[in-house]
Amino acid sequence: MGKSKHTIEHKVFLLALRITLLSVLVIAAVTIVGLFVLRAATLTIHERLGARVAETSEAMLEEQALQELSIAAKGKASISDQQLNLIQYFTELLASDANSVLHYPDLYEPVPVRPPDPELAGEYSLQLLLGNDVGNSAVQTEASLLGNLGPLMLAIPENSSDVMAVYVGLERGYTLMADEVSDRKEAGSYDARTRPWYTAAAEAGGPIWTDIYEDNYGRGLSITCAVPFYDHTGALLGVAGIDVRLSDLSNISDISRLEGSAEVYLMNRDGLLIAEDQSAESGGAARVWVNLLESEDEAQRALAERMNAGGEGVERVTLEGSDVFFAFAPMESLGWSFAIVMPVEDVLEPIHLYEQSLAEMQAEAVSGIDRTIGVVVIVFAIAAGLSILVISAASRRFAHTLTTPITQLQSSVQAIALGDLDHRIDLQTGDEIEELGLSVNKMAADLRTYIDNLQQVTADRERIGAELSIATEIQASMLPFIFPPFPERTEFELYASMQPAKEVGGDFYDFFLIDEDTLAVVMADASGKGVPAALFMVITKTLIKNNAQNGMQPAQVFEVVNNLLCESNRTGMFVTAFMGYLDIPTGRVTYVNAGHTPPLLRRAERKYEVLRVKPGLVLAGIDGIVYKQHEIHLHPGDELFLYTDGVTEMMNPQNELFGEARMVDAANARAVDNFGGMLNHMKDAVFRFADGAEQADDITMLALRYKGG
Repeated sequence: MGKSKHTIEHKVFLLALRITLLSVLVIAAVTIVGLFVLRAATLTIHERLGARVAETSEAMLEEQALQELSIAAKGKASISDQQLNLIQYFTELLASDANSVLHYPDLYEPVPVRPPDPELAGEYSLQLLLGNDVGNSAVQTEASLLGNLGPLMLAIPENSSDVMAVYVGLERGYTLMADEVSDRKEAGSYDARTRPWYTAAAEAGGPIWTDIYEDNYGRGLSITCAVPFYDHTGALLGVAGIDVRLSDLSNISDISRLEGSAEVYLMNRDGLLIAEDQSAESGGAARVWVNLLESEDEAQRALAERMNAGGEGVERVTLEGSDVFFAFAPMESLGWSFAIVMPVEDVLEPIHLYEQSLAEMQAEAVSGIDRTIGVVVIVFAIAAGLSILVISAASRRFAHTLTTPITQLQSSVQAIALGDLDHRIDLQTGDEIEELGLSVNKMAADLRTYIDNLQQVTADRERIGAELSIATEIQASMLPFIFPPFPERTEFELYASMQPAKEVGGDFYDFFLIDEDTLAVVMADASGKGVPAALFMVITKTLIKNNAQNGMQPAQVFEVVNNLLCESNRTGMFVTAFMGYLDIPTGRVTYVNAGHTPPLLRRAERKYEVLRVKPGLVLAGIDGIVYKQHEIHLHPGDELFLYTDGVTEMMNPQNELFGEARMVDAANARAVDNFGGMLNHMKDAVFRFADGAEQADDITMLALRYKGG
């Protein structure tokens, strides 16, 4: 009996032992396989999500960088064009004033002009230079009269940092020059008549810009604007000129607002690529780097030809052995192009850094999983040894307790892999599996944060676009928009409109009754684009109306407004403007023009013609300017048409301007009895000509018909 009892006990023990060992082995197999499946799934998630995010980010980052480069190139080109147009305006003004002095000498007192004084080096001074065959006494009287140009010649470089020298060369062989290098020349060593800028302007008979040349006094690469002037017989009296240093013109050294290693270039009509010389010996002067039109690289030659054709955009080319993004925009005043160049590697560098960081995160995650698997195996081995001493039911319960969290973890990881980044693993096992779950949760949270940040950047861009759209609507709402504006007044008809461009601009019109017998009309265009131009427009409009309603004449209004706008005008903005007072009973129009496009005048039973008078300086240009007032008389049926340069400068796909001649033809094509449809007629003509081309500037117009008092 004892032997039989021992045998049963042994068999029961062996059975329990076998069941326990079998359970331990099964649990061990499931656990190890599950951990390695988890490891593989986690690695796959890292790789897929990393590749997807990197691909999306690279496309978005490259698109954003190209847009920013294109906008920066257009903005720089536009600023340079404004600088050059202002310099040409100053040159024409100087030539006109010199002509006036020589035509009307009795109106001016002599102002002696001295030869170059070395002690004045470093500051702008007015100097008298003579040709080798010219004596001082022979020209002293005339030169003293031209000394009255001194304040203007010295004011131009003070108000325009791009200007290097201002001068007037006379056909009699002497020159008045204002610059800061009086120690580098002698009175009898300069004959303007032999200079290329003089001969070119005399031959052209009008304003010219020279090509690039090396300044005679060692101030680097320069260009010159020159304008000839003549006596009443048409004989050449002389040529006025202004020198511009290229490095000052393009602000080549000022690229601090561009990210990375961006560089700025100018390209002239010959294909010469000009940039700042960064060497210590150059002092930041401009120099010619390469000729793209003569390049052996076909892509570079094609790019130069597109730039010479006035094109704009961003292209990816190889420049000096480097793969770069080349953003360019035309400088219409010179026929040149402005370019910003940024290495492709700089644009894509954040993506490479992100991919490197992602790879490091992935390696760290895999290493962590491997460590966790090792720890789990050790813990399980110890647990398995203890499990052999317990009954089969406890072994099964232990196996179930161990494998359930792993299954949950694998299920959660698969949910995250399918894109549910908000899914979180909730394990409270108190061991390494819980730590693994927390690690996966952190990974999902980090990826969610990164994607949310990308979405926020996109939302911010859309918000900025919406705010600019609202700014455009606010700007338009400030202009009178009810027509006819004075239905009880039968002495005149008045219509006005503004067709805004995509970007907020600075155009505006205005009209108002100063008293029962006086109607004021205003047409103006503030320089620049965007919110600054709109704010400058609002200030100008308010100042003009307030001063006009205080009883001032048009010239007085512009003089007061000009002085107020010049105060603290650190941005260098300006406004072209036209303002007229209509005396309703008599039809007399008293008007003043501050650098604005001339209006069209149509007499009854006749055609529209350009009302040409010499315009005054733009508002906010120079403090203390005196504006000249003009008069015309309107008869019943006469019409005035005011407009901004958005009409004449509208371009078609062939880059042709609508121009003044087409505008006059379009105005005369309107049916005489359809005055109310004048503005729609002109707008239709402009957009037919544009043929789908994008509108680059506001189109602002005002039409006035006088019916008689």
